[in-house]
Amino acid sequence: MKGSITRQRQAHSRGGVCSPLLANIGLHGLETFIKATNPKLGVVRYADDFIVTTRDEESLENAQIQIQQWLSKRGLNLSAEKTLITSMEDGFDFLGFNHRHYNGKLLIKPSKKKVLDFCKRIGKEIKAINGYEQELVIKRLNPILRGFANYYKGVVSKETFSYISSRLWRYLWCWAKRRHPNKNTKWVRKRYFKTINGNKWTFATTISDRQGKEKDFYLYPIAYTPIERHIKVKGEASPDDPSLKEYWEKRHQKYGKSYWEKNSRNYKIAQNQNWKCPICGEPLLNGEEIETHHIVPVAQGGLNDVKNLQHLHKACHKQVHTKSKSTRLK
Repeated sequence: MKGSITRQRQAHSRGGVCSPLLANIGLHGLETFIKATNPKLGVVRYADDFIVTTRDEESLENAQIQIQQWLSKRGLNLSAEKTLITSMEDGFDFLGFNHRHYNGKLLIKPSKKKVLDFCKRIGKEIKAINGYEQELVIKRLNPILRGFANYYKGVVSKETFSYISSRLWRYLWCWAKRRHPNKNTKWVRKRYFKTINGNKWTFATTISDRQGKEKDFYLYPIAYTPIERHIKVKGEASPDDPSLKEYWEKRHQKYGKSYWEKNSRNYKIAQNQNWKCPICGEPLLNGEEIETHHIVPVAQGGLNDVKNLQHLHKACHKQVHTKSKSTRLK
């Protein structure tokens, strides 16, 4: 039998920016300690969440006692509510993923709780913007949908994405019908949905860019998100190791190529930059918020095309405009 021991966040700074850092400091050496007590144990830790695996329940029970003793010396405790020993046939949740054996094969899926919480969040977002125009609704939902899809696209998520898409359609259909209670179904469908890439029920509208050209603006099609398996970081490779700079650049670049739809405008902009922020030189998709910048400002005749656009980290974008403002004042 395989099992797991999980521990959830106990720090006083729970939910704060420093929480993961403090957890890493407080639990530094835990993995080494567990492996030293029993080399057959498997250990995975992320900040203050961790799992321990082995083939027999007795080893896990002993490991739990030893881990508690190790934590007690540091003024920490295992959460009685969040710590459990379970078989892989029953499975367990870890970092928003459900790990479980199906006929002897391990499948990792989005946890049911996270999926339902996400659907409820989408429902609340749509309810909160009941009086908004369709364009603003799409702008509000797209980053949320894309963020969820990017987090879970490395595991068995195709059915989950289809389920969310179905729930989302029902939310949006109710939103559209509520706006026009006296219109029939055909009118509402034609007003708020278009046929895009073969999908007749794409929530979409027509907008004009800064040059006055019309284009379709549509909701992110989460059901069509391609599944891309995560490639494990080799050994103990650290992003701070200068000798591994090329290795990490290739990983960030590969991630960047799957972040935006291939050959889309955002994809081409990032490709022109070699998937790096031109201001700081760091990988573009390193976890920081990204904003799109006009090299030649629109007010000065700059166009809204790929050649005149750059993706910058939010802090770098702010830095560029601060310099520009200082130059104008001089």
